[in-house]
Amino acid sequence: MFSMNNLCGIKNLFAGIIFLAAMPACSGHSVKEKLNSAGQKAGEVVGEVVHGVSSGVENAFRVGIQVSDSLKQKGIELGQVRLANDKEGKDNLLSVYFIFQKNFIGNITCKTFDNAGLEMGRSTEKIEGKAGDARFYDFRFDPRTNIDRDSKITME
Repeated sequence: MFSMNNLCGIKNLFAGIIFLAAMPACSGHSVKEKLNSAGQKAGEVVGEVVHGVSSGVENAFRVGIQVSDSLKQKGIELGQVRLANDKEGKDNLLSVYFIFQKNFIGNITCKTFDNAGLEMGRSTEKIEGKAGDARFYDFRFDPRTNIDRDSKITME
């Protein structure tokens, strides 16, 4: 998986390349000024590149859930969905931000399917919220369930 350490390494690599590319422009009386200017530009470029890379990684691992029509009719909407791993390193903890448009009390089941469409896990949680409320709920799957970015998740 892509970590912040990898992003820092990329940032340092780009900074070095940009700095070396700017060096020929730094001859003459105002070397310090040109170095400062080149350093500032390098920092701006590296910041933009790192932001773009981290956004791409976040989008690549964004988890989507298909919510059943019956839950939508009951006033359930979803905000952010996060996928986390357990102590064994398996991505089997799904945190879902529920937005309640209507009062709701009931069990909700999330099912995960692999890229071949085979079911590989289920998790059911009692969910409760009043109209206008919103909060995270966690769905923990069996430790053998590893939800990948190409997995399908349904909620009913």
